[in-house]
Amino acid sequence: MNTTENRLREALSAAAVTAVDVRPLTAPARRRSRVPLLLVAAAVTVAIVGAGSVWAGRADPRTTTAVQASPTPEPQLEITVFLCKKNDPFPQCKGQKVDRAKIAEALWSRPDVEWIGFQNAEEAYKRFKEENKTNKTMLAAIRVEDMPESFRVVPEQGAVWKTITAAAKGLPGVSNAVDQRCVLRKQTC
Repeated sequence: MNTTENRLREALSAAAVTAVDVRPLTAPARRRSRVPLLLVAAAVTVAIVGAGSVWAGRADPRTTTAVQASPTPEPQLEITVFLCKKNDPFPQCKGQKVDRAKIAEALWSRPDVEWIGFQNAEEAYKRFKEENKTNKTMLAAIRVEDMPESFRVVPEQGAVWKTITAAAKGLPGVSNAVDQRCVLRKQTC
């Protein structure tokens, strides 16, 4: 050992003698359990209100039930975060690449988000067809390619939904974020 190491050892030993009550170090507890990213990817079976049916004003999330990949409360109201797709008309989508993993991580990292789920375009279209099976005109006009992928976000109890919606809209690769409470009430939020 060199002189500096010896002096450091002596100083630490002297400090240890003066310590009255030293608690052992412990790992910090997690705020709550999070669904690993792989489970989020597996949650493509989770049903989100189809974009077309929401825009048509026909979906009612309060009556929608879904099989979920993790033990979470059954979401009745949520924020739907629509992802950009190729040739999207939204200005914020021009030249943007969609990185689902980064968007999911950004949503999960928020302390006011309780749970998220993912729905790909095929599943959104399947749900859209089921909800609009009597509307032949709409079914003829909408194709799988028209349906955007989306995340469904369930906020924590007491969270400020406008803050989550605004933050989601600002993420690269997100075309829009919709507070489903506003859609149900048919008002602008």
